[in-house]
Amino acid sequence: MPRLSRPPLFASSTECEQAFYDALEAGDAQALADLWLDDDEVCCVHPGGPRLLGAQAVRQSWAAIVANGALNIRASARRSVETPTLAVHNVIEEVVVGEGGRQQVVHVIATNAYVKTPAGWKMVLHHASHTVDGAPEAVETPAGPLH
Repeated sequence: MPRLSRPPLFASSTECEQAFYDALEAGDAQALADLWLDDDEVCCVHPGGPRLLGAQAVRQSWAAIVANGALNIRASARRSVETPTLAVHNVIEEVVVGEGGRQQVVHVIATNAYVKTPAGWKMVLHHASHTVDGAPEAVETPAGPLH
């Protein structure tokens, strides 16, 4: 079905990220596709999945995920680093999954990156990983050399 309107113009990386999680909760594959930069260099890694490169592969993966229905997902504990044209957000995703008639909350650690374009902020990276024991854990590294 052709679109009758243009994709939204996001004024900030935070707006783009909120639209990403809203689209997942709505199960809206077109809204998810509109968030991504149309470029061969975009990258997405779903928990336990392969590295997907290019806008087409990334968009197809999200369409397949939401084809099974909307996700019950919430991002929290956001940490971000931003420049005038690039933003990297690290979040803890709380995903409600159902199995055998019962539901549980699964925690996923995700990094989302955005670039500022003439068409507003666009997503260029989503990399998500399962937590080790199902619960989020934050480790603060003391200041100084890491190696």
